[in-house]
Amino acid sequence: MPSSDRYETLQVAGRGAFGLVVIARDNFTKQRVAIKRIIVPNVSKLHLVLKYLDCFATADILSIVTEEVPYTLADVIKDTLKPKGENLNRWFYTQILSGIAYIHSKDIMHRDMKPENILITLRNIVKIADFGQACIYRKEVPDEEYELDVGTRWYRAPELLFGSQKYKPSVDVWAIGCILAEMGRSELEQISIIFGVLGTPSSENWPAWKTMPDAQKLLFFPKEPTNDWADLLRCKEISAEFENFILLHLQYGSRPAASVLLMHSWIRKGTLVEPKYRISRRNTERKRDALPPIHPFFF
Repeated sequence: MPSSDRYETLQVAGRGAFGLVVIARDNFTKQRVAIKRIIVPNVSKLHLVLKYLDCFATADILSIVTEEVPYTLADVIKDTLKPKGENLNRWFYTQILSGIAYIHSKDIMHRDMKPENILITLRNIVKIADFGQACIYRKEVPDEEYELDVGTRWYRAPELLFGSQKYKPSVDVWAIGCILAEMGRSELEQISIIFGVLGTPSSENWPAWKTMPDAQKLLFFPKEPTNDWADLLRCKEISAEFENFILLHLQYGSRPAASVLLMHSWIRKGTLVEPKYRISRRNTERKRDALPPIHPFFF
């Protein structure tokens, strides 16, 4: 008897961010059981999301089979032989934004966007992976609270660092903005670095910041935002379009949706042509430093 036919659903016992629990009857043993049903919208139809192939289970191990993708964006960042300039950035970043826009269109928050979770094929195609911290975004419930301890600290949005559980898919937009200009250390150091780059929050740049649960736990001196992004990103110069593009991701309050960012002039500048670049195997490092430097995306 197929497993799907073995159990007869009796009632729903509870609902959560990842799915629901139902009470069912085992038609073989006649016992009542609880079944956890995970809601898995089919996002792998998009070629920019790692393709699910199969899954199988033994007594104590559940194995998920996916396509093999040999590299990550971290490998590209560390490759000393990659081309310089904004064209390669634009190639990869357009794909990242397209993938995130598609995921968000299915009401899913990834919540752990970082270079290691962005896989790169031999032909420079992006595959967004690791949905272990993803959840369904219930946009019809504005006051819905989600888990707080999510995402890698280096890429957590300010509202997460300040203890807010009422957040939106824009936390993913912040994270992929940080991939363009990494920032991070401990949570307190993370906040300090963010303030040093973007200036301290105020009623003008983040009207809701005083309502954040941990806003009153920190005292800090006012700081103005940096005006020298070329120096911050260790570049000789960057275009005004690129600087504006980064800043749209790294806003304290409202951030544009990924689908809106795809319409930005920096993304749509010229024709997107597949680069001849191939990741250099001998120049990629598999082990990430414990603490990442503040560095540009690819420059």
